[in-house]
Amino acid sequence: MRDSSNLPPDPLSDLLDFLQVRCDLSGRLVAGGAWARRFANLDAIKFCALTQGRCWYSLDDASAPQLAESGDVLITNGTRTLTLASDARLIHGAGTEPIARDDGDQYRLGSGQDFTMLGGKVRVDADRQALLLSGLPPLIHVRGSAVEAGPLAWLLKQLVVEMQNHRPGRASAIAGLTQLLFIQTLRAWLAHATDDDKGWLKGFADPRLSLVLGCIHGEPSRRWSLQNLAKQAGMSRTSLAVRFREQMGMPPLAYLTQWRMYLARRELLAGESIAEVAAKVGYASESAFSSAFKRVMAVAPGYYRRGASGEASEQTLSVVPERGDF
Repeated sequence: MRDSSNLPPDPLSDLLDFLQVRCDLSGRLVAGGAWARRFANLDAIKFCALTQGRCWYSLDDASAPQLAESGDVLITNGTRTLTLASDARLIHGAGTEPIARDDGDQYRLGSGQDFTMLGGKVRVDADRQALLLSGLPPLIHVRGSAVEAGPLAWLLKQLVVEMQNHRPGRASAIAGLTQLLFIQTLRAWLAHATDDDKGWLKGFADPRLSLVLGCIHGEPSRRWSLQNLAKQAGMSRTSLAVRFREQMGMPPLAYLTQWRMYLARRELLAGESIAEVAAKVGYASESAFSSAFKRVMAVAPGYYRRGASGEASEQTLSVVPERGDF
């Protein structure tokens, strides 16, 4: 959560900070001629940022192929296979063989270089990964022509420059720019997310729900009721309950409880006592907190206090790119 009390509530930043989201740039893909590639490794959030040319893409080879052009960014949540190709007709025959690297440390497909793309992965601690995966739709496509995509063009240009040069601080600059690229892509998607989009993260873009989420994230220990949350949003209790469930997949107070329990788990892993954690997340009694924690997390809070935290903290998602795995 944010340290500065001068900043207004920002639930999306709170969520990304809590998840400890970190983005890594896997490399640069250069392709030309006729080519197609199926990216079959799942359970990882990936992004593809096109910097030159165009390509066709499909999820699980089942959806109708869609065109992506220079300046566009794709984000996949790791639940379905993404296929890219120079021609839509090549998608069904795409393979998964390793992609070779050239002497310039670039991945290459086909012949020529009329298409270039930056690829990367999003790192999330393993015990928090499911929370982000469920919040995102299978695929986000932000077009470079969109008004909200303006910052993406600058970020992509800077990333290309940093990758081509070896100035001091290069690694830190690339890491920071990649992180901003992911956040700006989320922002651009949220600006146009529809009710049909899957993933509860789209609720963060709803003007009234964002007020409710700001209350929950800003004061998670407060004794919020449906009535006073509805008042904050300028809605009736029924309207808020229906809208929140439609967008977030659960009632407002259920989200409040879940967020409290995720915060509680973090504190337990940091070594806080159960009584201390219970008070921090708004529970007057340790027994009430323990019951809520077990209901949400499926284990008692003492599980983390007995040393399981060491195992959980070590089981982080590895995203170090291997040779041939773009």
